Amino acid sequence: CMRENVKGRDIASRYGGEEFAIILPNTGLVNGKNLADVIRHQVETKKVVKRSTEQDLGTITMSFGVAEYQNGEDLSNLIKRADACLYASKHAGRNQVKTESEVDVEAIMDEQAA
Repeated sequence: CMRENVKGRDIASRYGGEEFAIILPNTGLVNGKNLADVIRHQVETKKVVKRSTEQDLGTITMSFGVAEYQNGEDLSNLIKRADACLYASKHAGRNQVKTESEVDVEAIMDEQAA
């Protein structure tokens, strides 16, 4: 699903065990959220089947956190903000997209640091 939706100058890669990062250099926050919602919906509607036995393994869901780079900021700060949004998505019930305009990023970052 990511290969189908992430094109051109955009980059998708595994960031951690079950985490991925999608870098959208020419995309604003609203369109970034829209893309995340498209990918999230495509993933949740796919049927996962074990090839060797044809056993139905159910579905996969994805939670997203979306943040927008601010000119001159340290990239680690951008990652922390996106991670705070991801945390908010998971905390709100998973399988959804949260952006930094929708959540109190600073409060979440303080909570995670404590």
